[in-house]
Amino acid sequence: MRPIIKSSFSLLISALLLAGCSNKLNKTGSWLVSSDSSLVPTYFDSVRDSAKVTTSESNYGLATGSSESLILGKVPWTEADLLIRFSALDPVDSAQAILSTTITLYRTTYLLQPIGEDINQLKFAGFPMDTFWNASTFTWDSVNAVGYGAQNIITSSSITDTSVVLQIDTGTVRQWVNATQDSNVRNNGFIIRPQSSNGIISVYGPAYATAGYVPVCTVIYMKNGVQDTTNVTLSYATAVAKTSIESIAPSGPYRFVQAGTGERLSLVFDLSRVPRYSIVNLATLTLSTDSVGQLGYAKSLALDTLVAYYMSDPSIGQYSTSYPAVGFPAAGSRNVFNVTTLVQHMLNTQNYGFMILEYSELDNANARFVYDENAPDSLKPKLTITYTPTSRR
Repeated sequence: MRPIIKSSFSLLISALLLAGCSNKLNKTGSWLVSSDSSLVPTYFDSVRDSAKVTTSESNYGLATGSSESLILGKVPWTEADLLIRFSALDPVDSAQAILSTTITLYRTTYLLQPIGEDINQLKFAGFPMDTFWNASTFTWDSVNAVGYGAQNIITSSSITDTSVVLQIDTGTVRQWVNATQDSNVRNNGFIIRPQSSNGIISVYGPAYATAGYVPVCTVIYMKNGVQDTTNVTLSYATAVAKTSIESIAPSGPYRFVQAGTGERLSLVFDLSRVPRYSIVNLATLTLSTDSVGQLGYAKSLALDTLVAYYMSDPSIGQYSTSYPAVGFPAAGSRNVFNVTTLVQHMLNTQNYGFMILEYSELDNANARFVYDENAPDSLKPKLTITYTPTSRR
């Protein structure tokens, strides 16, 4: 590294001489780095310098899924439910009878089926939600807080190669249609829960742009003695998940990352030994993992790829996607991330740590166990930084 730095210093000195050294700021207004020859690259090793991970946390995943892709189903280590609401039922208001109601969810290309599970045998139950819910803030804990009824309104369910088809109790739909006349009834939609442990399935949500794939509610009814049909597209939906992955975790000091349920890991290193605003020449993050076997498989993308982001708001688990660092497998079940840009950002702003998650959280249900700060030195998370201290003029 020294020849590069000396070269950059000599260029900087030449520039200062040409400028007569009369201005201590460059054209952008930022401070120039001192050309003092004593400022050479310094090596920081979080393990060697005993700058341990100050915190590591998992379960940072919020409501699982996005407005384009939603998951539902159940496997031995996790459960994912779907909340759904169709509100535009006005065409059915004056119907004399509702003959049938069908909800069709179109399957995505993601293949979440774990090995040994027969997803075609998945069966679902649906329960009306008691109160209004907000898809953007709903989490697993919200289910019990908001609550839902005891009556199963899904009379039958079937899975094809392209869709999930649910038959809905017509009496419940009749109540929703009459909600304006009965203050005790409100159409808050319902929660779809798996009845058996056979797999997890991914379906398109309300924001999927391609026509014909948005979830649809089809109501066949009698009006003025004539049979009619209305198709209502999805109004609100989200998916939430809980995980019982601890039941299959290996013994040891682990945190876990899991696709399909939004389980993520945060790591915060003590960087107080590195002067603020230092120039980061290279920074690498090394994580040792134990995959406990292949729990699921993906139809596309790399199954075992992790990615690190800059944690921007630890209070809500928010992270910035501006500086992604993709992990690459190394010897000994390790993942190595080039986090140079992320660490530079931490030194220039605030050190809120890293957020670690699966490269794609919706294309599989795989679990990764990451050794935490309580592991032996050879296995604990390690951050190494080569940096040049700065001196302001």
